[in-house]
Amino acid sequence: MKGVFILVDALGWELVRDRGFATDILPHQQEVETIFGFSSAAIPSILTGLLPKGHGHWNLFAYDPPNSPFWFAKPLRFLPNAIANNRIVRKVVSLVGRKLSRTRGYFQTYGVPTQILPLFDVCEKEDLYSPGGLHPSTSIFDLLVDKGVAYRSYSYHELNDTEIIRKACIDIEQRAAEFYFVYLCELDGFLHDNIHEAQSVEDELRKYENAVRRIYKAAVEVDSSVPVYVFSDHGMTKVTETFDLMGVVDGLGWQVPSDYLVLYDSTMARFWFFNDRARETIMDSLRNLPCGRWITEVDAKSFGIDFDDNRYGDGIFLMNDGVLMHPSHMGRTPWRGMHGFHPLAPSSSASLLARQAPKTKVRHVADLFALMREEGDLR
Repeated sequence: MKGVFILVDALGWELVRDRGFATDILPHQQEVETIFGFSSAAIPSILTGLLPKGHGHWNLFAYDPPNSPFWFAKPLRFLPNAIANNRIVRKVVSLVGRKLSRTRGYFQTYGVPTQILPLFDVCEKEDLYSPGGLHPSTSIFDLLVDKGVAYRSYSYHELNDTEIIRKACIDIEQRAAEFYFVYLCELDGFLHDNIHEAQSVEDELRKYENAVRRIYKAAVEVDSSVPVYVFSDHGMTKVTETFDLMGVVDGLGWQVPSDYLVLYDSTMARFWFFNDRARETIMDSLRNLPCGRWITEVDAKSFGIDFDDNRYGDGIFLMNDGVLMHPSHMGRTPWRGMHGFHPLAPSSSASLLARQAPKTKVRHVADLFALMREEGDLR
């Protein structure tokens, strides 16, 4: 067997570092730097070995009016906000938009106002966990197909975490493949709500540790020397305070969408400017706030988000570690835990756990691609 690779969403280094998470079977444990952004950027980097500029995926929505699947919602801009964004209208817009986008990937409109949705396209069009899911970039699944390696991939697209664990164990026991990629996503949602509850977090981590043990046991019974790796895409930060950035910007008096556009992504605000005075006023006003800072060109290049166009924003304002913008376009209720802060913040780091130190050096989540390629003999 070439290997078992288990991606546990949000299993950050701070969570496992001092907990003894399966150290008896996975004694090599290390910190891994994450992507600036969310899983929508980190997972494509894990699967391709590229930074966002290389694979093209960063945040869920990109400014692209001609290709927006929400074009049909343009008349909503003439309606009062209470009508345009009531629960029923939002549900209809989401359902129709999903159908028109023809996406097979992750799709969620969250709380983005329906009046501006027609200006945005969705980033993730395909199932990332299948061949061609990150075209034109080459993913680990493309390599597996090209090399003729039998593999199994499990994700939320078909099953929940409990079902994935059960199915993966059965497939391994039945020798269904040589390479297994297991994506468990539900820890992320749990931590968003419960990161401050120490005992609840401990119990949930033990549940995932037991799941890892089940998969590990099934694998080593088939092949005693099989490589087994557990890794994450990012960590989880405890929210310690909130800040009404939306209120500050609205109070400046500029108009959406004629002067500017903005998406409030809970830890960052992404702006598009269509008026030089609006740009100057907004940037100067936010520059003086204590809650965060503007991302510089140097930052953008080091993070791999220095895109050649402005589809992900002309300016990005990042909140300080642990400070959540509320309200935002990511939901009505502020989460108690969040990720998407500065990637070098301690609580942002991902983790890598293994039976033995990997031959491939892993410093960043993008390095996990080379690790899987090496173990799978896919060069």
